[in-house]
Amino acid sequence: MAKMKAGFIGFMDRNADPWAQLEAAAKIGYRGSENASGIALQGDVKENRARLKDMGMEALTVSTMSGKTLEEDGVEPMIEKAHMLDISRAVVFHGKVYFTKMNQPATYDQVMHEIEVLQKAAEKCKSEGIRLAYHNHDPEFRISFNGLTVFDMLLAYAPDLWIELDVGWTTYAGLDPVKVLHRVAPRLSAVHFKDFLPGPDVQVPLWGSKETYSMPNFCSLGSGALNVHGCLKACHEIGIEYAIVEQDYMHALSQQEALQVDYLVMKESGILE
Repeated sequence: MAKMKAGFIGFMDRNADPWAQLEAAAKIGYRGSENASGIALQGDVKENRARLKDMGMEALTVSTMSGKTLEEDGVEPMIEKAHMLDISRAVVFHGKVYFTKMNQPATYDQVMHEIEVLQKAAEKCKSEGIRLAYHNHDPEFRISFNGLTVFDMLLAYAPDLWIELDVGWTTYAGLDPVKVLHRVAPRLSAVHFKDFLPGPDVQVPLWGSKETYSMPNFCSLGSGALNVHGCLKACHEIGIEYAIVEQDYMHALSQQEALQVDYLVMKESGILE
């Protein structure tokens, strides 16, 4: 069986040259990035795709920030971008229930409406040869309606929707990510690897506000609670192509230091190329 590849999302300084940062990641050993699509769409797309290829890197997905932005903008812009970049994966990064972390309650009707929006968008993507996936956080596992978690509602009521499983958030929600990976294997589009230190949450700034909200104390892979090698083994058995690392907030290391550590920890498994 072919070895997996390392990918990443985040870990980039907005004030530094994005291409230099992509090249530095490629030199570490990364072969794909979810950041790369936005970068490649700036300027001459054909030249940018060739530039990515030359450095041994590829754009992994096109995306929208939330179910709300998907409904407001429609799925067509993502489909157009995917075709421009020859990408077959798209992702919605936040669902309605994510914002319960910021004291924005989600009702059953709101969640079901969002699932309907996701399913219709997934159908359109499917007709264009694209897999639309949903990126989970912990509330999808913690919040239930009528005896079903929101995660299981997504699986049941949006049959054409794929899952981009974040095994760090899955662990934080109290589940065994290896078991979840195997359970949802037929619906997996991609997997995010994220680790956190056990213990109290930390307070981080709320987007565009002076307020804060609670988040896990994120750290580099292998330093925290995540069963990194168990998840890698499961992904390899399932046939996932990329292990995509992510760290929402830095702990003790810089972004580039953490990116280096994450790759080496995964490489040590013998599963990554």
